[in-house]
Amino acid sequence: MKTEISAAPLEDGTAALALLAKLMPWLTGKHSLEEILHAINAALGASLVWVLVEQEGVPQFTRVGEITCTLQDAVTLLEQSQLRRNLRAWRVICWRRHVGTLLFPENTLVGNKLKSGILCKLHVQESGLSGYFFVAFPQSTLSLSVMKNVVIILVEKLKSFLVEIISRDRAAKEIQHVIEQYKALFDRAPVLMNSFDKNNRCILWNGECERLFGWTLEQLNQQPDPLALFFPDPLVRQQVRASVNTSPAVDMHEWHPVRRDGQVLTVLWSNILLPDHSILSIGLDITARKKAEQQMERKATIDDLTGCYNRFAILQHLKALLVSCNPSDPRSHFSLLMLDLDHFKNINDRWGHLTGDAALIHFCDKIREHSDPSWLFGRLGGEEFLILMPYTSSKSALRFSQKMRATLTQTPLLSIGEKITLSFSAGLVFVTSDQVDTSVLLTLADNALYDAKRAGRSKTVIAGAFL
Repeated sequence: MKTEISAAPLEDGTAALALLAKLMPWLTGKHSLEEILHAINAALGASLVWVLVEQEGVPQFTRVGEITCTLQDAVTLLEQSQLRRNLRAWRVICWRRHVGTLLFPENTLVGNKLKSGILCKLHVQESGLSGYFFVAFPQSTLSLSVMKNVVIILVEKLKSFLVEIISRDRAAKEIQHVIEQYKALFDRAPVLMNSFDKNNRCILWNGECERLFGWTLEQLNQQPDPLALFFPDPLVRQQVRASVNTSPAVDMHEWHPVRRDGQVLTVLWSNILLPDHSILSIGLDITARKKAEQQMERKATIDDLTGCYNRFAILQHLKALLVSCNPSDPRSHFSLLMLDLDHFKNINDRWGHLTGDAALIHFCDKIREHSDPSWLFGRLGGEEFLILMPYTSSKSALRFSQKMRATLTQTPLLSIGEKITLSFSAGLVFVTSDQVDTSVLLTLADNALYDAKRAGRSKTVIAGAFL
């Protein structure tokens, strides 16, 4: 039999909850036991699932999966001395490896196809029902603890189904018991779970939602539109409603809700359509992770001291500008200005390296203060910097360098009561073609820069001429 459920890796509680939500519609009296086991087998990615139940001394064995297994094979596993000796002491047993050799001790060819497995007791005292649920996998499952919890919940629900077959009058209590277990699980799970009805009334709001957002279920339902608390922008709110009410999906999408104290969060949400056509939203707060990623990204591209791009990042931007540069399109041409602080070694020698660092920071702050927003500013190393100026002619770039010298003269660095006037030399290259290698451009700018230094410093040279 084929099912519409496919296996997904169970790496954490969020994946387990999503999988359980998919399986819940199958665990009802509308399906046969075999159909239910097929759905569980497919969802868990197992090779074998069987249930052995006994009531009033009559055994019933049902098996699904690619591995053929008989009632006698199941009995062989259950007759293991370790299980028999501690029969009353265990409820669920997990094997990380070699479970196939225990199930098929005389058939190693088949036994070697099964690695890990979980065996769980089935017992309902009121109905006199007892038995076992078993699932085996072709690999050693790394997330066996998560799988174990999933199996325990499935077995609890499966017991309700089996009791319903035997006595439908008793099934209602068992189902209610499972619902209460789920409610406790939802309230304590470290993931966000909520659900809103068509009238915007919140009908499920678990403990993690209350902790993260700062609102209780009662407080939400006192609002005319609770969603506005989290998404003040009407357009964003409309997009959120469309994703929940119109196109529910199990894919995770990134949203940025606002918590009660005004902090903007980053949350991954997945919407799961339930059998009664209501929608369960499951979310994961990744605000801290996102912030860490941004910090790592910044550290990889930004110079720690000056806050401008580091050498790698600014050269990557240079390559990108060269790729887009077209001789016939003046809008793609750009200026490249290489700058070097004059007498920087003397600053370090006279006032110390802390003052030298302060000089670099002061210089970069002034550059950023007067730069066009479209320009890209980076540190090549030491006291040498590079400015990439899209849509800027060489004359405009030259005027900027002259303006910056005047600015640095008017606003010297203040250090320990002294005024230190900074100056710089620069080499300027105007780029109109993509048929130039970055190393060639940098060499041209570097040569022009050192021509400026040899000419007395505090000058800008454009590719071979003093200006």
